[in-house]
Amino acid sequence: MTTKSETLSDSVSAFAALWFGYLDVHAPEQQLVDCLADDGLVMVFPERTLRSVAEFRDWYATVCLAYTDETHVIEEITATNEGDHIEASVVVIWRATQTSDGSRLQMRARQTWELRHTATGLVISLYRVDELAAM
Repeated sequence: MTTKSETLSDSVSAFAALWFGYLDVHAPEQQLVDCLADDGLVMVFPERTLRSVAEFRDWYATVCLAYTDETHVIEEITATNEGDHIEASVVVIWRATQTSDGSRLQMRARQTWELRHTATGLVISLYRVDELAAM
């Protein structure tokens, strides 16, 4: 929940920085799971659509093996309060090294998120990669 001194944009930006920070360091999966909705979760990546926390755990284990030296730099976030959820448009630069051949990737991802408020803070209910382009 946002406080009077914290705007919606500040709250969503802080949450996104936390999320991407966890991805960058390959944090223990439970830290990322705690950022996800328990029910109704949908995560759409170019390679796979996830519909549960169990599927996220499997995807995350695969990604942690496939990439190293990851960084996510947030370029832009816009957020709108939609009553029962927040809709956010996120643009992030993702850099990583592929473990299979050591090649370096740099991609710009345009994403749509739906976030819900819980007693412990925001959680992701929808995470959709709308566009992923090499830079």
